[in-house]
Amino acid sequence: MPDSIISLLNEDGKKQLFSECRRVHFNAGDQLFNQGEEAKSMYLVSKGKVSLFRLMPNGDEKLFKVFMAGELIAEMAMFMNPRVYPMSARVEQDTELFSFDYANTLRIFTCTPEVSVRVMTYMSNRIYHLMDTVNILTQVNANQRLVMRLAEIYRLQQKQDRRVLIPVTKKLLATQLGMTPETLSRSIKKLKTEGFISESGNHIVLLDIPALCEFVDLTPDIFSLQ
Repeated sequence: MPDSIISLLNEDGKKQLFSECRRVHFNAGDQLFNQGEEAKSMYLVSKGKVSLFRLMPNGDEKLFKVFMAGELIAEMAMFMNPRVYPMSARVEQDTELFSFDYANTLRIFTCTPEVSVRVMTYMSNRIYHLMDTVNILTQVNANQRLVMRLAEIYRLQQKQDRRVLIPVTKKLLATQLGMTPETLSRSIKKLKTEGFISESGNHIVLLDIPALCEFVDLTPDIFSLQ
């Protein structure tokens, strides 16, 4: 799947998009936008770090994702109705962003039927990916959730050597899996002790996929690249 909708544009489209954007600076601690506000812009991180989170009914913050350089924030919000930010974004360190306003974004991404179809396909794939995430979170077993997430990353990275690059910190991964960092550590340790995985830096090496899936009562086809 493309990294962002910007990659759906040809070179002329990208030049037009960036020629009409603004470069903006935010300081650490600034709020980029708040949940429920009108989605007026999407943002590309040039440098820095931005956290996307949602306030839960009990007042706690639920971290959704951390955006680093090269990542696009709020692209799906540009096509929502009503067009509001579904989460809040906070700047975690001094950050430079490219800001693309809604009117120009909509015009460029609906300029031709071909581009519009590519956008619809991209958004459909994003929704499918989010459904996979929901499916993972509904698994009652922490080990199952972890293995399903590893399989998802494995498929997205189109891996052949069974070295899965974990794209986020373990703390964020635990949040995405709906578990505490301690529970995640125990799950990883258990799978390592049983000889199903090993760790190498920020990679997890899948030593025996069929045995791993059998251990957590999942089918090996979740790792299928087809």
